[in-house]
Amino acid sequence: MSDRIKWGVLGTGRIIGKAGIALKEAENGIWHGVAGRTKENGCSAAERFGVPHTYESYEALLRDPEIDAVYIALLNHLHKEWAVKACEAGKHVLLEKPFALSGSEANAIADAARKHNVLVREAFVWKYYPGFEQMRSWIVDGAIGQWARFYGRFSFVADAASSRWRKDWGGGALYDIGCYPVAWTRCFTGEEPIAADAALDLHPLHGVDRRFAGTLYFGEGRTAQLDAALDLPHGAGFELWGTKGKLQVELDVTPEELRIRCRLDSGCKEWVTDRLTPFRLQAERFADAVLRRKQGRSGHDDGAEEALRQARVMDALFEAARTERRVRV
Repeated sequence: MSDRIKWGVLGTGRIIGKAGIALKEAENGIWHGVAGRTKENGCSAAERFGVPHTYESYEALLRDPEIDAVYIALLNHLHKEWAVKACEAGKHVLLEKPFALSGSEANAIADAARKHNVLVREAFVWKYYPGFEQMRSWIVDGAIGQWARFYGRFSFVADAASSRWRKDWGGGALYDIGCYPVAWTRCFTGEEPIAADAALDLHPLHGVDRRFAGTLYFGEGRTAQLDAALDLPHGAGFELWGTKGKLQVELDVTPEELRIRCRLDSGCKEWVTDRLTPFRLQAERFADAVLRRKQGRSGHDDGAEEALRQARVMDALFEAARTERRVRV
């Protein structure tokens, strides 16, 4: 039995400059084929990245029996449609964030995965950043005591022509980058919120949220305050305050590297990685899960369940912003 899976990629956007190359560099995967919105787009990407197979359409790629799994790097509003079709074609799915644009869309993907016995995961590459597992271990081991407050943020200045400004394409600050502090909250607190408040500042021309601010409520009076913006150059980071200490994390990103600075009370630690390695690790972990399933030793994979939990929180934030009321998660 092969110790590598064969990948197909749906989409030819900028993200495959990292995520696609990572598929080629992964020890347990082969980038077998790519399809774009047009045949020409697919051929151009295949030539650029040295991919052996290209297809006239997304459907044609999904019909290729050689492909084990697909990485879906399409615009946000296309995620649900093509993830479901990939599941129906028997392909395992690594789906770029945000997993879907609503809980109902996420449910449709999860249902298709269960019905056709394939794996699905949301491609949150931050899970493979250096230091993140170590920081979570510190928290679990009681380094800050009982957590009480979380503060998370993510912002940058999006290009005027960015798809993030297209409302009909699932753009906006909350979908595109607000999903990160939402996920960081859930990961580092180890809990799910019970309610949400939120406000969106809409761009006067595009009608999409350029800024997001929200509060998530947990048991025993604990809260998480989150914000994201597509027009502020302030980077990303988070803080977790507890009864015994405080964890502070700052992420500095350049085209070449990612630098993660962590302060835990009086101690400091720093991790540095190139931009490609986290994408490679993400691809290898997913391929490992696919190979285990092929070998009959799959165990439990909660990729779909995790994506559903994230989608429910995102839904609550959007509903709270729409109604200007606190919403139960």
